[in-house]
Amino acid sequence: MGQRLIASDLDGTLFGPNSVPEPRTVAAVNAAVDAGYIFAAVTGRSHFSGADRVLDSGTNAHWFIGSNGGHRMELSSRTLEERLLFSEHDVRTMIAELPQQIDGIGFGFEHDIGFSFDAGFRAVFPRAFDGGPRQNTASWAPDNVGKIFVSHPTLESSDLIKAASLLVPDGTHVTTSGTSFVELTPHGGDKALGAARLCEKLGIDPTDVVAFGDNNNDLSMLAWAGRGIAMANATAAALAIADEVTLSNTDYGVAVVLEELVQQ
Repeated sequence: MGQRLIASDLDGTLFGPNSVPEPRTVAAVNAAVDAGYIFAAVTGRSHFSGADRVLDSGTNAHWFIGSNGGHRMELSSRTLEERLLFSEHDVRTMIAELPQQIDGIGFGFEHDIGFSFDAGFRAVFPRAFDGGPRQNTASWAPDNVGKIFVSHPTLESSDLIKAASLLVPDGTHVTTSGTSFVELTPHGGDKALGAARLCEKLGIDPTDVVAFGDNNNDLSMLAWAGRGIAMANATAAALAIADEVTLSNTDYGVAVVLEELVQQ
């Protein structure tokens, strides 16, 4: 057998309730790496807000695939090897046309070093994940957008996904990572596709991939991997598509599986 890859979502999966991996999980990841596995964090988070959370915990991860497959960072050198972007035309078209069809939506944008949000998005989500006020950390640049967030004051994410999917450019991925807003990524910005490109680079067959996830943005990766494992706290769709189910993230579900892998 050649190289083997572990691909894990972060929030609700590798991360515990404090949005960092617990010590047992860190130890299990590092034992798997020592045993020869390649470890990739595959997440909706961006590298500038997620990579440090992985590495600062002591996890010896090799790769960070962020923005639902939209970019890839080699962690030992902090080299951003790949970053998919919307065309400026598509960005301007979406922000002009979506509000005409879905009244009340707001937008957020992921740029290369931070985020920008319009007033509509901040009105619905005034607080950032850390609890502080939501602020722009980058200037809006329509030619430098790797992910778009779409909010609505009343629509559930499932309804917003259905509505937005009919209006975005062909090839755009529309999903959610468990929040009430929806995430749009350009063609190829999908967790399975992002992990597949890494496997192609490394010469790893998908059958040699163990993937963990808990939410709807993990569905493609769970279905693509040779062994797709949903967390006990996963959405119904993730539970249905996975090959098997482990314990919840608060019960160290990823660690339990990795400890078993190392013992085999």
